[in-house]
Order: sequence, then C-alpha cells, then structure tokens
Amino acid sequence: MKKKTLALLLSVLMTAGVFTGCGQSGAADTSAPEGNVAKTEASAEETTEAEAEEPEAVELSGKITVASNRTDLEDGLAKYAQEFMDLHPGTTVEFETIKEYDDVVATRIAGGEAPDIFYVVDPINQDTYKDYFLPINDLPFTADDILFYENGRGTDGELYVLPLTVSYCGMIYNKVAFANAGIEKVPSTVDEFYEVCEKLKAAGITPVGTAFKDIWPIYAWCGWGEVTLTAGDERGENKYAEQDEIYDETMLASMDIVRTCYKNGWLEDDIMSANWDQFKLDLAQGKVAMHYSETWLPSQFVELGANQEDIGMFPFPGAKNIKAGAGKQWGISKDTESPELAKAFLTYMLENPVDDSDIPSNLNIEVNDPFVAELLSYGVEPLSPIVGNAKFSNIRNDIELDGQNFFLTYVMEEDDEKAKALVDEWNAKWAAARKNY
Repeated sequence: MKKKTLALLLSVLMTAGVFTGCGQSGAADTSAPEGNVAKTEASAEETTEAEAEEPEAVELSGKITVASNRTDLEDGLAKYAQEFMDLHPGTTVEFETIKEYDDVVATRIAGGEAPDIFYVVDPINQDTYKDYFLPINDLPFTADDILFYENGRGTDGELYVLPLTVSYCGMIYNKVAFANAGIEKVPSTVDEFYEVCEKLKAAGITPVGTAFKDIWPIYAWCGWGEVTLTAGDERGENKYAEQDEIYDETMLASMDIVRTCYKNGWLEDDIMSANWDQFKLDLAQGKVAMHYSETWLPSQFVELGANQEDIGMFPFPGAKNIKAGAGKQWGISKDTESPELAKAFLTYMLENPVDDSDIPSNLNIEVNDPFVAELLSYGVEPLSPIVGNAKFSNIRNDIELDGQNFFLTYVMEEDDEKAKALVDEWNAKWAAARKNY
C-alpha cells in the first residue's frame, strides 16, 4: 500500500480525530491447557484451511456508460476504460464526454435516460440522492480512506456518492509575468493585490484572466462554499440557509474585488470574448498573469508549454483560509442494468486516478504536487470540510438562482445603484422563499 503522503498535506482538512483504546492493560494468557493441545492444534489447522479458502470473485459482465465533462481527455478516457476491460474480459465500459454536461445530463435524467455513472448535477442534493443513485455502502472504503466521505450520504443516512478528487482554491500565477512587471513577491493583502494588478497593466500584461465568455470558469469566485476569499466562516453555505440575505457583506466583499478589477481594466480587454482555451494559452505564455481557481488547473498550463517552475499558486490576498473542497460527487444510477459492474468501475476510478494531475480523494494514493506544496507554504490553513445541508440548495433551486450568471451581471454593471438593486432583488427573493423551509 502506498504511503498516505496526502494525509500529511491535507491533515488540516480533516475534522478532529477520535482515538479509541486498542487493548487492555495486561496481556492475555494465550497458552493452552495440557489436555487440550491436540484439540487446539486441530482447530488451528482447520482455521488455516479456512483462511486459505478465498471467497470466489464475482465474475463481471454487462455494459455501462460513464458520463464525463472532460472533453479534453477523450482519448485518454477511452484508454483508461480499455485497461479496466482488459482486467475484466466480457465487460464493456464506455466514456461519453459531454461539453454542456450539467444541462445535458439533467435533461437525460429527467427523461429516464441517466448514464450508469455520473456526477451530481443541480437540482440533486442530499434529500434526493435516493431518487437518482444506488446506495454504495458496500464499496471497499471508509471515511479513513476517502476525504469528504461523509458528504456523500443522503438525508436517509445511506452513502450514495463519493468524490474522485479533492482540491484547494488559490491564485494561480505566471512567475515570468510577475518578474517582467518588476514584482518581487506575491501580494498578501487586497491592497497589495491591487498594486500588483496596476504594475502588470503598466507592463502590458493582463493582470487577471476570467474566461468570462464560458461563464463556468468563474465558479471559484462566486460560490457560497467554505470560505469567500477574505472572510472565512466555518458554517460555509449553511450560514445562508439561516439568514435572509443570500448576498451579504461577506459575499459582496468577495465579488467587489473582481468588480474593482473590471472597472480598472485589470481583466481581459474584451471581456465577453474571453474564452477558456485562449485564456489558458495566454496565461501559459505570460500574457495573462493570474487566475483564481483550483489545484487541478496549473498542470494544464505546463501541458501548454509553460515551464513547471514558472507557474505557481498563492492564497488569495487577505484570505483567512484556503478554500478546500471535494471534486465532483460521483454515483451510480439507480436504473443501471449492470450494478455490480458499475460498482466495480467506480471502485477502480477511486483506486486509480483518471488524471494524474488531479489530487485524489483516496488517502492511500501517494501524491507529490508542487503547486499544492507552494500554496500551503504561505501558512494560510485550509478550512475543514463542511457537509452542506439540503436546505440551502432547496431554497436556491426554488428561486432559480444561478450564482455564476448573477456574478457575471453584477461585476459588469458599472452603475452602482443598479448593482445594488440587483442585490436587493435576489435578497428579497431569498428571504421570501426561506420562510417555506
């Protein structure tokens, strides 16, 4: 078994450990009475024979489809599936890569055509896991093996989904771009961040990339997760289920940082044409200096030609904690016709990372990630994992609040009064709907 190297890196993520007694104060007398020696030896022989008889392995068969959003790994996923099929002749595993994943999968589920294995999409939550997924309590893992294990339980107590990966949020930056702008150290406060942005702009470098056109890349800026950039709160999104403001001072302080960047021209010149593929290439080449995202992303810049030592990560300036969270939560459709095959393949994915650049949720897999190491080296601790409650997502789904679209509209609204009116509108909707839960 590989060392639990990741446990050292992520120990601050785990909730307080509970140590239980493993033995009594005295050693038990294990010697057998004289008259029972033969019987004892016979029992030992029977035990040895019993232990030698291993349970028969279940012969897998059938066909499953696994829905993935990794359109960039289509060929690699096909090879990955083939490696599993080579181990289990008579099985068929096909990956289907989907670009507009959340919308497409949600539509298929609604039409009774769910993939055999897929990750959680809106509006599925703890209340409704049982309506979409098979229980997977019998997979060979416990909370000692998988980070965020307990987050996969439904409100009925059954385990339905597990993350394949975990990640940290931080500011990814091109060190060459910083050097070309005369910046000698990363910013540690919001004011220092603004000064860095101004220096980068003066040097002809786009300070912060957003890929606004594709919308989804901004998710790290605008979630109600474990921390909102400059103000950590251990309640995470659960806090908002208990208050009438979904956009309070904490959330606005976070979003206003990006709004300030927009107003000062520190984002892409043509914000609505800034797409993901071009943004990644520009940051790899040092034309864009920074982007706020997760630890799965830096290696992609290296793949695009950047030297690994030229790409780094630091905590968002002024943040009290590093945002830490589970990756996509994967489960097995309750309607699958090959449940044993699906469980075997989900187990395989948890034991064999699909993408080597990801940080696996499985603590038994050794990880040496230079970007995680740099991010944690600044002494800002990741916040412990939080189990979100269904109340929050139920209210959000009820009022059909799309956090990313709101964020995009708010950031680009140059009129402060109109921006405030937008906030007031959604806070009123939130307060009204919260009374029903």
